Amino acid sequence: MQKRFIALAIAGLISGPALAQSNVTVYGLVDMGYAYRGDNIVDGVKNRSGIDSGQAAGSRLGFRGVEDLGNGLKAGFLLEQGLFADTGAGRADGNFSRQSYLYLAHDAAGTVQLGRVYAPQDSFISGFDPFAGGTVAQVGNIWSLREIRYNNTIKYISPSFSGFNVTAAYSMSIGTNQSGASAPATDQVNERLGNENDIRGWAISPMYQNGPLKVGASFQQRKTHDPLAANTDRNKRTTWDLGASYDFGVAKLSAMYGQGRDKDADAIAGAEAKIRQYFIGATVPVFTNGAILASYGHSKNTADGANDATATQWAVGYNHALSKRTGLYAAYSDISNKDGLTVAGVDQGLKAAVGDASYSGTGYQRGFQVGIKHAF
Repeated sequence: MQKRFIALAIAGLISGPALAQSNVTVYGLVDMGYAYRGDNIVDGVKNRSGIDSGQAAGSRLGFRGVEDLGNGLKAGFLLEQGLFADTGAGRADGNFSRQSYLYLAHDAAGTVQLGRVYAPQDSFISGFDPFAGGTVAQVGNIWSLREIRYNNTIKYISPSFSGFNVTAAYSMSIGTNQSGASAPATDQVNERLGNENDIRGWAISPMYQNGPLKVGASFQQRKTHDPLAANTDRNKRTTWDLGASYDFGVAKLSAMYGQGRDKDADAIAGAEAKIRQYFIGATVPVFTNGAILASYGHSKNTADGANDATATQWAVGYNHALSKRTGLYAAYSDISNKDGLTVAGVDQGLKAAVGDASYSGTGYQRGFQVGIKHAF
């Protein structure tokens, strides 16, 4: 309740009496910890250690509001700004660049979101990963051709029908540089003049969950839209993933398998990607509020000229809840890259690195993290 009063006061100062009556809530998360990374892909690059923000989950500050329109219909919004608590800086790719959308929701019909949203594939992968898409142990480090966020998007989330639901999305221009490490040009995130070279994409992810069982799939495609191009398959990327998990009580086991193809009609011979990948994971509850985490994943590029380049990661970790809002974590991971051939000066290796929820990993293949996160 106190947070709501604070949010209303801020809204009143900014926008006057009209917004002061809105049902707005302030929320956020701060994640801080120590990180060590070593064994860089590039010879001669030294180890890195530091106090980093957003390791297990991206640090953020958000505003969300909702209005009850009656008859089961609601309208609302969400604006979420990423930040780095170690420096006080925000994400370089814009204000509220983690998520920013307006939505309509109906109890029986589902929810429609309009704006910048999480890609269905990212939510799918994080949902089966014991590390929930965070720390140096996240499976996303070796899961190639992955989408994180969509710009300029309409996204639909269905209600649950006896445990079954569907998420679907369509973007007029997905955008580039979704990590927030640096700011992309404006024409790389918004629809361009004549829609020339917009990266359009669609995705669908059906899911079924009943008690301890969870199974689902993710399908998506993105393609450069160029009205002047003769080849309609130019810069086309298609992926599909399957996942399942089962909670046995003493342990929760999860697995995923996926394939993807990145086809560029303008690329040099042998420069495309044709990926096959899999992952297995386990979460074992210990003590009263703890859990041991472990995973193993493997990705392989089987495209012509790629020389079967591979990336393999194994990881272990531990989470401990101090309360519903505060938790400790530790994680260690090791990646082995087997580079492919160099074609016309382009290395065809997968070059996987130990990134986390906020940091790309920049070529490091071994990492350790320990930290604390607090939600409010």
